[in-house]
Amino acid sequence: MNRSHPTVRQRVAILRWAIPLVFVLMAIVYQLGLARWVHDHYTESMHYGIEILFYGTVGPLLAFWVLTHVGRRLDEKEHAEKLAQATERRLVAITTASADAILSLDKAGHIESWNRGAELLFGYTPDQIRGRPLSDLLGGSEAGKFEYNWMTEVVQQAGYIRGHEATCRDAAGSDIDVELTATQLTDEAGNSIGMSVILRDITSRKRRDEEIRRLNASLNEQVAERTRELAEKVEALAWANADLQKLDQMRSEFVSLVTHQIRAPLTNLSGAAERMQNDCGAMTPTCSRMFNVLEQQVARLNRLVQDVLNADRLETGELVLHTEPVSILPLVGQVVEQLRSRTTNRRFRLPNKPGLPLALADRDRLSEVLANLLDNADKYSPPGREIIVDVWADETDLTLSVRDHGPGIPEHDLERVFDKFYRTDNSDSQVAYGYGLGLYICRMLVEAHKGHIWVENAPEGGAIFSFTLPLAR
Repeated sequence: MNRSHPTVRQRVAILRWAIPLVFVLMAIVYQLGLARWVHDHYTESMHYGIEILFYGTVGPLLAFWVLTHVGRRLDEKEHAEKLAQATERRLVAITTASADAILSLDKAGHIESWNRGAELLFGYTPDQIRGRPLSDLLGGSEAGKFEYNWMTEVVQQAGYIRGHEATCRDAAGSDIDVELTATQLTDEAGNSIGMSVILRDITSRKRRDEEIRRLNASLNEQVAERTRELAEKVEALAWANADLQKLDQMRSEFVSLVTHQIRAPLTNLSGAAERMQNDCGAMTPTCSRMFNVLEQQVARLNRLVQDVLNADRLETGELVLHTEPVSILPLVGQVVEQLRSRTTNRRFRLPNKPGLPLALADRDRLSEVLANLLDNADKYSPPGREIIVDVWADETDLTLSVRDHGPGIPEHDLERVFDKFYRTDNSDSQVAYGYGLGLYICRMLVEAHKGHIWVENAPEGGAIFSFTLPLAR
């Protein structure tokens, strides 16, 4: 706007001299050239008419064109001035209503303007702060003056400062953390006439940052403490694991030693009893009864040793299954016949279901599971009551159940009867003696076949043990 105003004034000054000069030149050119030609070819009255027409038309037209051009330039200048004034008013309104503190400094660093945001932030009215140096806001001490001098040097070199954090002091003497942006102001010749400064309150942000840093430090300390505790627990766990491995090795060695040490005397004892029975010349009823007791107890101890060995192999993963498609009904018949040879007074009800699919199982281990369940049912069923065996299949599994007519199992023991060494009756007056390994071995063998075993009480009395086996595809 300041550059366009002298240009219009210069044009008007030029036109002030140019228009008369153009009229003079036109008169000279007409009189020296065109006037003589008109005088020679037209009458005197026609000559005067042409001169009047020439001077009365060309001059006004030229003046009209010049004045129109000047008026258009003045309209453009006035429109530009109105736009500049509107923009200036808008900038003044934005500056006045801004929530940030916006102020301008003169060349000496004194405050010239002070908006509403600055008044709300620092508590000074424009009359109270105008004319004071910016260093008063920066604390008024030598440090404030040094910071202002540094700002001035940076602004003169770079033209601006952006994002500089400083500490100011308000009218009540309280410190305020601000983010400062300063820009150099210059005149038309490029000379510095001061600075514009924008101050934004970041006190709350600084407090949040400090709180975040404090929380991070506390969190790092907690993580370090938990890491130390975890390292100590891992080390203790490693020692405990090493001890457990040693104990497990000792247990395995002890089981192997004991079972082998027991098996050898049992073999000798069984052989001696058999030879005594064969060599006995006159077998009395008492001798016959004692030989039967001796055979039963030897068989009982032998089964105990075998159960302990099987349990140990299952737990250590040494027992390998050799699975194959197995027809379940013939296998059930074989196991039942073996049990009948020991219990001649027990009746068994077997299923008659031809066409059952084959199960995928280890034949010997499956026989062991069936023998344990049938022997367990025989122990708890009263004499003369039958044991019922049933088999059925679905699309994925084959299920086999063994039902006795004993006293059943207490509800609180249904989930624990398959635990190692667990017995529902541990008293000396128990109906059937055992060691709590048979059902445990059954569970381990069934689970090794990817099956499931469970027990439930029958509504009419007795217990029903059931397990599943996968079908052979």
